[in-house]
Amino acid sequence: MRPYILVRLLQTIPVLIGISFIVFALLYFSPGDPAVINLRAIMNTEQPPPEAVDAMRLEMNLDKPWYIQYGSWLTRVASGDLGYSYQSRRSTYEEICRSFPVTFLLSTITMIISCIIAIPLGILSGVHQNSLIDHLSRTLSIIGLSIPDFFIGILGIMLFSIHLNWFPVAGYNGVKYLILPAMALAVGMCAISMRLMRTSIAEVLEEDYIKTAVAKGLSKTLVIKRHAIKNAIIPVITYMGTQYGWLFGGAVIIESLFALPGLGRLFVESASTRDIMVLQGCVLVFALVFLFINLGIDILHYILDPRVGQGNE
Repeated sequence: MRPYILVRLLQTIPVLIGISFIVFALLYFSPGDPAVINLRAIMNTEQPPPEAVDAMRLEMNLDKPWYIQYGSWLTRVASGDLGYSYQSRRSTYEEICRSFPVTFLLSTITMIISCIIAIPLGILSGVHQNSLIDHLSRTLSIIGLSIPDFFIGILGIMLFSIHLNWFPVAGYNGVKYLILPAMALAVGMCAISMRLMRTSIAEVLEEDYIKTAVAKGLSKTLVIKRHAIKNAIIPVITYMGTQYGWLFGGAVIIESLFALPGLGRLFVESASTRDIMVLQGCVLVFALVFLFINLGIDILHYILDPRVGQGNE
């Protein structure tokens, strides 16, 4: 196991370098002069004096070639300095630390809801094909995929917040404020995960080793618990892990709808105001989260099926 994990960790190094270059290019090739944008926020004027622009360009190393700028930026990022917000005048690190916990909790609660609902229903549908539970789960999947998550969020606000008064309408002041947006995000994810789990376990149940185990006298329930679920859940883990990473940057509409101060909303606001340093920090965090989630998925795959890493050992 150790050689496989070591190889996967080493493989992340060139990926991290590539990510850092892409994030730097976001600033370097973006339209507009960062020095002018910065001074507009500082001086509250549309046309900063030319001498002030020249001084700011020197301060931001914009007068140097791109590779020197990249090396300087990479050194600062490696030391934890992500720059500062042109709008709030706070450091990018503070802005991200303020927003990251909200998005992390929202994504985690969404995943928990999805796992609790999708995996058991998918297993039941795959084991009892063409039964009432299978038809019901198929219908729920089609409905879940047909309705956008923001519309589900609006319906949730009208029903659970305004009519029943069970959850807050918007804002953030604790986990209770995340339940409704997490449910809105979980519907579509549940629909796909449920069908994927159903298809996967139906295929595994047709394998020869499953039929052999049943023929030897083992109960079908025991075979499903010990063998079928373990193998069938691997593609579901891949999908849900990828979706977990996507939630960190893809929940923008839901965060805006429920006025949640998360990373997605911070990214949109920084893009609309061209707050480059914060925009860079958000993209870097999204990329790193996705990278390490995929690394965790690969390691989990290896634990469930050691044959995955045989070529690296």
